[in-house]
Amino acid sequence: MTVKQKQKLGRFFIYLVLIIGVMLIIFPLYVTIVNSFKTMPESSQSFFTFPSGLYLNNYQSVIQNPKFFTALLNTLIITVISIGAIVLLTPMVAYAITKNPNKRFFSFLLYFITGGMFVPFQIVALPLAICMSRMHLSNKFGIIIVYVTYAMIMGVFLCHGYLKTVPAELEESAYLDGAGRWRAFFSIIFPLITPIIATIIILNFLWIWNEFLIALVLMTNSKDQTLMLFIYSFKGEYTFEYNLMFAAVVMSIIPITILYAFLQKYIVTGLTGGAVKT
Repeated sequence: MTVKQKQKLGRFFIYLVLIIGVMLIIFPLYVTIVNSFKTMPESSQSFFTFPSGLYLNNYQSVIQNPKFFTALLNTLIITVISIGAIVLLTPMVAYAITKNPNKRFFSFLLYFITGGMFVPFQIVALPLAICMSRMHLSNKFGIIIVYVTYAMIMGVFLCHGYLKTVPAELEESAYLDGAGRWRAFFSIIFPLITPIIATIIILNFLWIWNEFLIALVLMTNSKDQTLMLFIYSFKGEYTFEYNLMFAAVVMSIIPITILYAFLQKYIVTGLTGGAVKT
C-alpha cells in the first residue's frame, strides 16, 4: 500500500467517525422535535416517522401550565446570578494563585481546587444534600452556591493557564503609574483575559441552564424548581407524557442554542489562548 493510499484510508476512517458522531447527536434531536408535534396515539405507532401534521397542542399545553413560566424564571435567576458570581470570583482566585507560584499555600490551593475535577458529584451528593438541608439552603440561594463552587473548579484551572500568558510588564507599568493591586487587576488584567472569561461564561451558562442532577438532589420546594425539574415532572409513577416533555425540551433548548450559535467562537479562542506560553 502506497503512502497516498494510506492517507486516503486514514481520511476515510476520520470522516466515518465524524459521520457516526454527527448521527449520534442528530438522531436524539430529530426524535425530540418530531415527537413534539405528534399526538400520543401517533407517537405510540412509531417514534421515528414524520408527523402527519403540525400538532401544536403539546406546545400550547406547556405554555398554559403556570409552572412553566415559574420554572423558566427560576432558571433564569439562578443562571444569571451564578454567572455573575463566577465571573467575579474565578479570575480573582486564579490571579492570586498565579502571582504567588512559590508559596506553598497558593500551590496547595491550586491543587485542592482543580482536584475537584476528579470527584464525581454522585460521591458527594448525599453528604451535600444533608449539609444543605441542615443549613436551610435547599433552595435557589443554596443551589447558586453549589453551582458557583463547581464552576470555579474548571474556571480557576482555565484562568490560571491563561493568566500565565499575560506579560508581567503591563502590570508593572500600572504600578509605576500609581495604580494599586485592585486597580491594576480590574483596569489591566481583567480586560486582557476577556476571551477566557467569555469561554467560562458560555460553558457555565450552558451547564447551569441544562443542569438536572444537582437541582433534583437539593431542590425540596416545588416553587423553586428549574426548567429541567419541570420537564421531569411529566414523568409520573404510572404515566409518562413524553409528547409534552418533548415540547418542553424543545422550548427550553431554543434560547441556549441561539446563544451558543452566536458565541461559540469565543469558546475556541478562550480555550486555545492559554495553550501556548508566550
